[in-house]
Amino acid sequence: MTSQQSSLAVAARIVWCACVLLATVLTTSCSAPSDNTVEVDLKQGRSAAEYNTLTLQHAINNVSYQGGGELRLPAGTFYFSWNHEDEWSSYAIIMRDNVSIVGAGMSETFLMPLGSYSETGEAEHGVDMFSYDGTKTNKYLVNADFSDFTIDGSATKGGPDGYNASGKGFFFTLFKDCDWKRVKVMNTDGTGFGADYPVNCTMVDCIATQCGKNATAESVGASGFGVGIGYSEEESMFIENCASYDNTKYGFFFEHQTIFDNPATKASKAEGYVVRDCSASGNLYNFGGNRANDVRFVACTSDTSTSPERESYTRSAFQFHNYSTRISVEGGAISQRYEDVSEQDECYEALSWALACNVAEVGSRGYNDFRPYDAATRGEVAVFLWRYAGRPGEVFFGPRVVFDNPTQDVSFKSYYAEAVRWLKADGLSVSDPFRPQDPITYREFATLLWRYSQLLDSPESMASDAAQSADGMHSTRSEAKKTSEHTAAGDAADAVAWAHRYDILPFDESADELDAACTREGIIRMLCAFDRIKA
Repeated sequence: MTSQQSSLAVAARIVWCACVLLATVLTTSCSAPSDNTVEVDLKQGRSAAEYNTLTLQHAINNVSYQGGGELRLPAGTFYFSWNHEDEWSSYAIIMRDNVSIVGAGMSETFLMPLGSYSETGEAEHGVDMFSYDGTKTNKYLVNADFSDFTIDGSATKGGPDGYNASGKGFFFTLFKDCDWKRVKVMNTDGTGFGADYPVNCTMVDCIATQCGKNATAESVGASGFGVGIGYSEEESMFIENCASYDNTKYGFFFEHQTIFDNPATKASKAEGYVVRDCSASGNLYNFGGNRANDVRFVACTSDTSTSPERESYTRSAFQFHNYSTRISVEGGAISQRYEDVSEQDECYEALSWALACNVAEVGSRGYNDFRPYDAATRGEVAVFLWRYAGRPGEVFFGPRVVFDNPTQDVSFKSYYAEAVRWLKADGLSVSDPFRPQDPITYREFATLLWRYSQLLDSPESMASDAAQSADGMHSTRSEAKKTSEHTAAGDAADAVAWAHRYDILPFDESADELDAACTREGIIRMLCAFDRIKA
């Protein structure tokens, strides 16, 4: 191409873009009624990708500048080109304040970002459909709402070296009072709904599926709903009646951003995040968190995938690690079951409860047997009680935190290290060495459980802190106080009397089993009985 031809091509492109913007202005000004609702003129076909991006972006900018309004998208399949790129990602649309984007229906309006197109070539990263990053200015995106459309990322591409965390349906950082209703995200390179540092936001009746399509199971970030936390103690988000299935890693996932050595993430508490009446299936982990805090999962369902090729893909229903704390799993149900416990077993009901509230865990790889009649070790008991208590503890900052061993015989790398650390910090276990492989008797566990119940009324305790992070736990704490009024702290005989009074022990007072080794099913039945007196 000669320099003259190149100049003509550039001039033609400028004229074309100017025409697009002029047409958009006319469409916006002529289509907006008194309630500031705008019908956005999108066009179908891959060749319209750049037109659609310019048209929608201008409409968003214009309506936001005028104080806010609603943009209505027609039914159809609409491609979008990426026209923004930074160090980490490429994206099609930058969102603005006070704008609602409404489609014709989740099964009617489809938005498809392109990873490459003729005008600019191939994006270096996966392409986010909607993006907003307020961390550079510390400015929140405010009052951006979305409803009734689907984002399909099947036409995007990851980076040339394979999967990276970019390529999301939504990638928002710092956003407030934003709502999603009846929005579906599918076939994206990265997380479907990527939400960092939300304040007073909601997602209702939304779906995420096949997110992380180019990722391996262990890749970071390939989740259906992924919430980054830790910027502000005001953070809160409510996710209700949403479904997340057949995504590469997590269905619903919360992650404190200190794992990325982010100096802006200093908040160790939050107003709270609630996932209610949501379902997850066919993800590697259906529900989870990494150094997460103040999250409630209420009446959620973990199921196996309906896709035959992913039937055994899910490793476990819940997975919280790296000092996640104040995590409440309440009610709900999971379809995963132990192979060595049947409906005829005496512990079946208690174990179903334990699975549904993440006291016990089961998955497709190595967790299929519960071993109900094996003697429970002190390490196992510590973990059962710790999970039940909401994983009390601390959120530790820094990506490479080095921990001391909780006791001389418990390594900080062991699966019960966090539980033992909490027991020591709250005064529930003071022995050093801890003897994690030794069995525990019914008398010892009744005493441990009784002392835990008293901690719920000690505001300075980690146990009380974890209990208060979940709404509806106040009745639990008052009941624990009533049951302990008749006892003297620290006396094992009083603890046993208390446990018999409230039918927590799985045998009557005349039975001579108090000093026998407590079985694993005995621990679960006692925890379940204790939970009932608090209900």
